[in-house]
Amino acid sequence: MIKSKPFLKLVEEPSNETRISFDKFEAWYGSNCILSDITFDVPARSVTCIVGPSGSGKSTLLRSLNRINEDSFGFSVGGDMRIAERSIINDFPDVTELRRKIGMVFQRPCVFPCSISDNVLFGVRERKLSKTDRRKILEDALKAACLWKEVSNRLDDNAVSLSLGQQQRLCIARTLAMKPDVILLDEPTASVDPVSARAIEDTIKALSDNYTIVMVTHDIRQTRRVGDNVVFICEGSLIESGTGDHMFSAAALPRTKGYLNEEFCEC
Repeated sequence: MIKSKPFLKLVEEPSNETRISFDKFEAWYGSNCILSDITFDVPARSVTCIVGPSGSGKSTLLRSLNRINEDSFGFSVGGDMRIAERSIINDFPDVTELRRKIGMVFQRPCVFPCSISDNVLFGVRERKLSKTDRRKILEDALKAACLWKEVSNRLDDNAVSLSLGQQQRLCIARTLAMKPDVILLDEPTASVDPVSARAIEDTIKALSDNYTIVMVTHDIRQTRRVGDNVVFICEGSLIESGTGDHMFSAAALPRTKGYLNEEFCEC
């Protein structure tokens, strides 16, 4: 018996490589559930923006990725998070190794009271590197953070002399010097002026050609500008995730459209 051919040939588009995956992840502070049943994938070499109202669990989710939260009293997790098929929760007994793979830049620039060059090289200071290698790491990191032209002639100046926007890009450069696979950004433009914010956004977009970036932001317009993918979280639950094109389209869920259009949030 000859089987009839299907009327339509189904062609699957090749999916983006997944860098991080969440599988029914949950987070607790004592008996207080902060995040519940979070499941989604983060594509490699892209910018994934996590959005939602204040107190929805965005920063908790972000900080869980390099296990900063586990130092907090009463914090516990369930489910799993994976990077390159390794469980972030179970397969990194040395958290330092994990944090080399997953670097973090905080909301307010955290520069050390030493030279610009020493700030960038802080994470590699224990390595046995030649002067040439150290110079290359320094220059490459500052160029990738779009800061080299502004500071190349003042590398010995104290980092606190930089503007806040420059300090934030310096923090990005310091993270890049560690050669991470993933960069976490927790509202990286919240404490800088609009011009500096755009410079940081341009840096983020340029970095996404080579790095996986996961970013928490309250700025919906910023999400439109830089977000290849968007994750909408409300009251500790995942409402919807998808590409930026989908999440800002008429095909998104009503709650997603309501929030992303800055109209209201039913959470």
